[in-house]
Amino acid sequence: MLALFAACQNNVKTNSTAMSVEFDSTFCSKLMPGLGGGITGGDGTISIDLKDGRSVFMWGDSFIGDVVNDIREDSSKFIMGNTFTIINEKGQLETLYGGDKNNPSAFIPAEQDSESPTWYWPGDGFVKDGILHLFMSKFHKVGEGTFGFEYICCDYFRLDVKTMKIIDKTNFGAANINGVHYGHAVLQDKDDVYIYGTKGIGYGMADVHVAKGKLSNGRLDDFSYWDGKEWQSDPAKTTKLEGVKRSVSEQFNVFELENKIVLVSQDRIENVKNIYSYTANSPIGPFSNEKLLYTVDEPNFEVDSMMTYNAMVHPQYRKDNKILMCYNVNTYDMDKVFKKASLYQPRFFWVPIDMILKK
Repeated sequence: MLALFAACQNNVKTNSTAMSVEFDSTFCSKLMPGLGGGITGGDGTISIDLKDGRSVFMWGDSFIGDVVNDIREDSSKFIMGNTFTIINEKGQLETLYGGDKNNPSAFIPAEQDSESPTWYWPGDGFVKDGILHLFMSKFHKVGEGTFGFEYICCDYFRLDVKTMKIIDKTNFGAANINGVHYGHAVLQDKDDVYIYGTKGIGYGMADVHVAKGKLSNGRLDDFSYWDGKEWQSDPAKTTKLEGVKRSVSEQFNVFELENKIVLVSQDRIENVKNIYSYTANSPIGPFSNEKLLYTVDEPNFEVDSMMTYNAMVHPQYRKDNKILMCYNVNTYDMDKVFKKASLYQPRFFWVPIDMILKK
């Protein structure tokens, strides 16, 4: 679900919908060097600026084990759940996971309260006064195959940024009241924090909803829910945000860019290779100015039985008036993640800010 190691790909991508998008073949290899004992495969690719010169990249399921010439060692270990990679300004990495190299496990473990395996996949968060406020989604196994899992709940964690140790966690109960998978995008605006999520509305379709919390004494509290006109204390009164025309991917982004609120999502069900942006003047919308930023172009998409999903934005990384984005890829052919490791690594690219903001 991550990056391409092919050479000579950091030229401007000749994508018909985004002629000035620049494909980056080096960023993933910085995050996932084939040797060194770190993460060499995974998806999620959610990043948070730690406000001290470092960023954390959070992976969903991931691999630890050497990769040479795009071939993954047979002894590589697969980790169900979440692992973290911290990268500093010098490009130095720190890998966070549980257990040890011979028996690695998720960095933030989930209580095993049922007969089926249970785990956390990472959501989004923010850093304030040395605390990482982070939302995590809990799932468990319910069947066989690639999609044999089920959502359980959303939990709100606080971690010490210096040590990355958990301070505490609280269940975000609204998710089980109104069916919104909260925490996939988080936007801080002074003491107000907006927590976005998706709500399924039918097979493969989903809308965006938002809650708001107040930051007080180092923690989020006093939550309310947007009903289309005003904030409500009852989460059951939540209403979708207006203006987003496409079915939103389970993981998406909302962030501030040049005094605009930007939402970026990969199409969830119809044109799954398309990545769109929307802009608004307020965190609650309405959103407009839909732009097709990029269409995934993988030359071996069919041959390698690939899937692509959950585009992510990394706005703390900028160059030449562009911001860094990526999309996740995977394969339905599980044998191939060993024979061709790049099938489970992200693809990074740079998008001009003007492409998002201009009407």
